[in-house]
Amino acid sequence: MLLKKNQSKAPVADAMTVEDAMEKIAHPEAAQRREAAVTLHGEEGAVDVLADCLRHEERQSVRGAAVSSMIAIGSDDVVDFFIEQLRGDEADRRNEAVYALQQLPEQSSQKIQSLLSESEPDMRIMAVDVIRLLTIPEAHLWLRALLSREDHPNVIGVAVDRLCEIGSVDDLPTLEEIKARFVHDPYIQFAIDHAIKRIICLDAEEPI
Repeated sequence: MLLKKNQSKAPVADAMTVEDAMEKIAHPEAAQRREAAVTLHGEEGAVDVLADCLRHEERQSVRGAAVSSMIAIGSDDVVDFFIEQLRGDEADRRNEAVYALQQLPEQSSQKIQSLLSESEPDMRIMAVDVIRLLTIPEAHLWLRALLSREDHPNVIGVAVDRLCEIGSVDDLPTLEEIKARFVHDPYIQFAIDHAIKRIICLDAEEPI
């Protein structure tokens, strides 16, 4: 569109610099905080600032931008932060951490494996939830090892459910052993029967 005489374009605001973003991540206005979080996308020196934002931020739009920026950084510090968040009390933030760790399979896989030995069942369950989308070939071996020593029904349930998707016929003896151990648990009996059937069918390339 042509401008009329004496009509000028509206001034374009300068893009926020990284230095500005480091300060404005705590701005009273959510729009400013979100822009700051976006500006810090992939900035390795911003991990602490973004982590502090995520510990306190309530606005989902800001949180989403901060999580994306942290994933783009993808350092060990980022993985450690999201593992710390798994231990929190708020389900939404735990789910957020699960999502973030799933986006960083190479960086997070070994640390997630170690969570399978945590004393708290909820942490073992969340570790299995992360493993659901980790594209690593050793995942079924980790789950097999977990199941061979696990005695908590809820952990076994989620691990069997995941193994049902990625397991092989080599996992069948472990599943049969668990079925014998939990003979009086109807859900585990059902879950294992389903997992065994699915693994056998997939191995034979037959429809279930």
